Amino acid sequence: MPTRQKIRYSDCDPQGIVFNANYPRYWDDALTDWYEESGLGGPELGGSGVDILTARIEIDFKSAATLGDELETSIEVERWGNTSMTIAMATRRLSDDVVCAEGREVIVYVDPETFRPVPVPDFAKEALSGNLEGSG
Repeated sequence: MPTRQKIRYSDCDPQGIVFNANYPRYWDDALTDWYEESGLGGPELGGSGVDILTARIEIDFKSAATLGDELETSIEVERWGNTSMTIAMATRRLSDDVVCAEGREVIVYVDPETFRPVPVPDFAKEALSGNLEGSG
């Protein structure tokens, strides 16, 4: 299920629109929800000898969101690499289904002790691929 975010005063800049640096936070919330819905939240992933790090975020801003708007962020896997995945992210305003921001993130799987890249575990690919229908 996509993640929803109601825009509050603390999300807005002096222009009265969502400050652009908040979108990576919204995307991180959506990523966290997606992992939890897939059974990989918190200790389930970390306890497996694998963790994840964001290596790159690319955002295109399309439309402004303002105080009181409700946004919804969806996720779709674009590509699986050997040690990473690239996910497409889109945040829409629910009132009119207009995209406010879209882009992608590169997530790297790492050893939690050394932070060195490790192969994407099969269990993670299976869990995340199986939960895409509800995410985007």
